[in-house]
Amino acid sequence: MFEASLSFISAVLLLSLSAYTISKQRNITSGALSLAALLLALIEIFDQLSIFSSSEAIAFRKISMYIESLLPVTFLFFSLKYSRHKSPYSVSPFYLGLLAVSIIFPAGFFLFSTEDFIFSPDLQSEKILFLGKIGYWFYIGILLYCVAALMNIEATFSSTTGSDRGRIKFEAIGIVSILAMLILYYSQGLLYRTINMNLLPVRSSVFIVSTLFIGYSKLMRGNGIKVVLSRNILYKSLTLFSVGLYLILLGLTGEGMRYLETPLDKALVIFSAFAIGIVILILLLSETIRRKVKVFVNKHFYAHKHAYRDEWLKFTGRLASCKTLTDVYEAMLTTYKETFGLQSASLYISTAAGNKYVPASHPSMNTAIAEFQASPELISYFIDQDRVLNPSDNEYRPAPDEASFLQQSGLRLIVPLICNQRVEGLIVFGKQIVNEEFIYEDYDLMKILARQAAISIANFRLTEELIDSREVASIGRISSFVIHDLKNLTYTLSLIVDNAEEHIANPNFQKDMMGTIKNTLSKMKGLIQKLKSIPEKNELKTETKDIYILCKETIDEEIKTRPDYANIVHGGIAAVCRVDEEEIKKVIINLVQNAFDAGGEKGLIRVATGANGANAYIQISDEGCGMTEDFINNHLFRPFRTTKKKGLGIGLYQCKQIVEAHAGRIEVNSTVGKGTVFTVYLPIVETAI
Repeated sequence: MFEASLSFISAVLLLSLSAYTISKQRNITSGALSLAALLLALIEIFDQLSIFSSSEAIAFRKISMYIESLLPVTFLFFSLKYSRHKSPYSVSPFYLGLLAVSIIFPAGFFLFSTEDFIFSPDLQSEKILFLGKIGYWFYIGILLYCVAALMNIEATFSSTTGSDRGRIKFEAIGIVSILAMLILYYSQGLLYRTINMNLLPVRSSVFIVSTLFIGYSKLMRGNGIKVVLSRNILYKSLTLFSVGLYLILLGLTGEGMRYLETPLDKALVIFSAFAIGIVILILLLSETIRRKVKVFVNKHFYAHKHAYRDEWLKFTGRLASCKTLTDVYEAMLTTYKETFGLQSASLYISTAAGNKYVPASHPSMNTAIAEFQASPELISYFIDQDRVLNPSDNEYRPAPDEASFLQQSGLRLIVPLICNQRVEGLIVFGKQIVNEEFIYEDYDLMKILARQAAISIANFRLTEELIDSREVASIGRISSFVIHDLKNLTYTLSLIVDNAEEHIANPNFQKDMMGTIKNTLSKMKGLIQKLKSIPEKNELKTETKDIYILCKETIDEEIKTRPDYANIVHGGIAAVCRVDEEEIKKVIINLVQNAFDAGGEKGLIRVATGANGANAYIQISDEGCGMTEDFINNHLFRPFRTTKKKGLGIGLYQCKQIVEAHAGRIEVNSTVGKGTVFTVYLPIVETAI
């Protein structure tokens, strides 16, 4: 009764998984998984019927075998398409041949009799199926197809990284467990020319556990991912070797139990062994263990630690697929973390000042340092000596600011990105997955990748500067268009003046004249406003100013002329800087105007000032529509890039130019639908009173 209950639960779970899978994702891959679950459920049902029905036992078992004959094509096809980013109909010639050959399994039932497959003198009491010659090869074929499917699933999983691996981990464990159980179950045909149906409770238990794994993955972690498969022959060979070794050990264990006449229940022993196998599989999915294995293999089986050609091709391939500078940053960090086994790493990019470096992209290291200023000695160490900075080797004595950065960030190494005798950026190594000492091969590969990365960064920067130069040059063309329109409007006014000398006393003419003048003046004001928005490069006239007072004066002036600004909240503390008063006022007005445009008449705008370390700040926040991350990374602060329907996209570009001319910077934090915060940082005057 207990065995029947296990089979019933297993069948129900498999049928539920089949229905859920095909209802959520109606594609060919999900259809294959749904069909596989359905077949396994039917096998469970008919195997139990063959045991409990004395008169129709062989008939039910024959139906079960026919269903089993559909497993090879189903599992092989599913394994070829599982989470792979290819057309559902693209299959290699080798596997296409295997799929074609699999038709032999169901066709065999029409060519041979039942006795050629199985016979059992007393199935109800012994629960042993003896295999005929055809049955022996039938189950050997199913076993081999299960091994092939297992290899494909493992190869797919090995090609995933990071969050993608976490999303499909439990689903892959469940599928692999089912295939491993089928290999174990059918391997009896290879070892003893029998199928021991006393193991049905073990099979049912494994199916239950595996179905729960797959169901949990689909319910809690989504319906899978798409990966581009990297076919690594070493992984396939190790999988095949592991399966073969497992089968040999299984045979030796079975023979040993038979000759030693152990009192332990065979089903309990095999299930325990299988449960331990699942635990080992989960442990092997650990990134730490995988890194240790990689280090061991590289150290003891290869003359060189790194496959330079493969690493180079992989890295250049990633860079070639990058469309923005942000993509380049992400590709660099990902490559360094994967290649050198890092848990965390950060990228710092040089500013216009040259020796200052600020975090780029999204740093994975926990550090509160907003920027890093490299001394001339450190720059010389990187460029002249062509070295990677390792604080533990004591070859370079850092300056006080550098020592503070090294201590607070807890870094392991700093790799410079050098191009044309300029350090474009710094790759900062954090903790490793497995603590291992870097050798000369590691340093060589670090510098090789760094040179290529630096060239890519420089190329992207030059491209963006060229685009910006062309866009700024187009301002001249816009000015020409505006001047041409102004000339036409001026001509219209001159005509009105000429006609007024003759018709000024005519009431109808007076009415038309006033309407025309109002319309013309409105157009001229719009054109003049466009010209006023075009940035100019003037020499700064700096003086010592309290930014709190400067900001308050600017806001008060705007409130007098614009009643719309009544919804501004202003506050802060004093901070003294050397600034060009008129230029900084332009920045404040621009940012407040943008906040007003984003939030509308009822949106609350907050303006705050204060000090943060060596910098004073002006922070302007709104509750408006916000901006997307893509717009911030690739379009913000560039001319003619705007989200406004009637804007030119000049204002923020002008703000950035003014702030950088003051040796400051602008930071932005925005959430779509919630609002935006702009923060302007300016250096504080050290001798301020």
